[in-house]
Amino acid sequence: MMKLKKIFYLSVVTVLAAAGWSSLTYAANTTKLIGCGPIQRAMGGTSVGLPLDAGVTITNPAGISEVGRRIDLGVTYITAKVTYRAASNAGLVTENNKSITSDTPPFILPAFGIVLPINDQFTFGLGTYAVCGIGTDYESNLYNNITYVKYTFLKFAPAIAYSFEDKFSVGIAPNIGYATLGYEAGLTTQQSHHDDAAFGFGFTIGALIKPVGLLSLDLPEDFVTLGVAYESKQRFPDFEYNTALGKDKLELDQPQSFAAGIGLRPTEKLRLAFDISWIDWPQVIGKDMPVYTKNSSNASLWNVDWDDQVIYKFGIEYDLIERIKLRAGYNYGKNPLNSTRAFENIAFPTIGEHHITGGIGIDVTEALSVHFGFMYAPKVSLDMSNTAQFINSANIEVYQYSIDTGISYKF
Repeated sequence: MMKLKKIFYLSVVTVLAAAGWSSLTYAANTTKLIGCGPIQRAMGGTSVGLPLDAGVTITNPAGISEVGRRIDLGVTYITAKVTYRAASNAGLVTENNKSITSDTPPFILPAFGIVLPINDQFTFGLGTYAVCGIGTDYESNLYNNITYVKYTFLKFAPAIAYSFEDKFSVGIAPNIGYATLGYEAGLTTQQSHHDDAAFGFGFTIGALIKPVGLLSLDLPEDFVTLGVAYESKQRFPDFEYNTALGKDKLELDQPQSFAAGIGLRPTEKLRLAFDISWIDWPQVIGKDMPVYTKNSSNASLWNVDWDDQVIYKFGIEYDLIERIKLRAGYNYGKNPLNSTRAFENIAFPTIGEHHITGGIGIDVTEALSVHFGFMYAPKVSLDMSNTAQFINSANIEVYQYSIDTGISYKF
C-alpha cells in the first residue's frame, strides 16, 4: 500500500511540474512531440512495434506487457529559434521585412512512467507525459500589434494490457488530458484572450503481435514484433475567456491518430524499429478552425486549415558492450500547413519536418540505468502570402534542438 501511495504522489508531482512548463514545445511533428521520454526520442520516436520503456503507455498500451516491472523518469530541455518577416502594402506591418524573432525561452519537460506486471497475463502501466504544444511571442510588428500564442497539452494515461501466451497482447489506456490555451493576435482592436485551462478525455487502444511464435517458425520468438495503435479524438470543453465586451468561447480538441510499427531483433545485440503514423489534423484544426462557439468580442475568426499528416520514424539500438547501448533515429513528417494562411502560420510556425536523433544508455547496475539523448531539426523556411489578410509577402524560419536525460529502475 505504501509503495502504491508513493507512485501516486510521484505521478501527481510530475503532473504539477509539467503543468507549469513553458509555452514552446517544438522538437515535434507539428505540435506533437516526436516521442515520450529519452529512450523513444533517441530512437526517432519509435515504440509502437518495439516497446522498450514505460513511455509505451502513451503510444501503444499493449507494449507494457513486454517491458517488465520498471519506473522511467526523464527530463527534456528544448530550445528553438523562430523568426518571421512580413510586408504589407496596406500599412499593417510596422516595419516591412523586418526580422522578428520569437522571445519564447528554452524550457524543461518532465516525464514519468511506471509498469507493474500483475500476473502472467495482466500488466498495469501509468504514464504522465507532456505530448503536445506550441508557443510564439513576437514583439509588436504584424498588424501593428504583438503576436502571442501559447498552447500546451499534458497526458495522464493509466493502461492495462492482456497477453495471450506471450505471443499476442492487447491494451487500452484511458487518456486524461490537461491543456492550456492563450493568445493575443491580430489588430490592436482585438481583445486579449488570457490563458484558460481545461481537462479532456479520450482513449488509446493497441495490439502487439509476435508472428514467429504464432507461426511456430524456427526463429527466436521475439525476432519480429508488430504493433498497431489507435488514439481517439481527445475532447475538451470550450476554452472560455472574459473580455471587455463579454465572454468568448473557443472549441479546440486533439485529433484522432493511427500508428503501426515493426520491431526487429536480428541479433542479441541489435534492435531495429520502424513506425508510421497518421494524424487527422483537419478533424480539430482544419478549414475555418478552431471555432468560436461564442464570440462576444467579435474576434477575428481562425482558419488554420491544416492538412492531415503522415509521420515516418526509424530507430536503432545497439549493445556496444555489455552495459552500454547506443541509439540513433530519424523522424520525418511533411508539415501540414497551408501556405496561403500567412497570419496563422506566423502564429503557429510548425514547419519542422526532419528530426535527427541519437543517444546512449548506460546500465549502472542490473536494476538502474541512465540515459542521454539529443534531437536536432535543421533550419527550415516557408514563404507565404495572403492579400485578404493584408500580407503581401511573408517568410518564417525555424530550427530547433533538444537534450534528454533520464533514469530507469527495474524492480
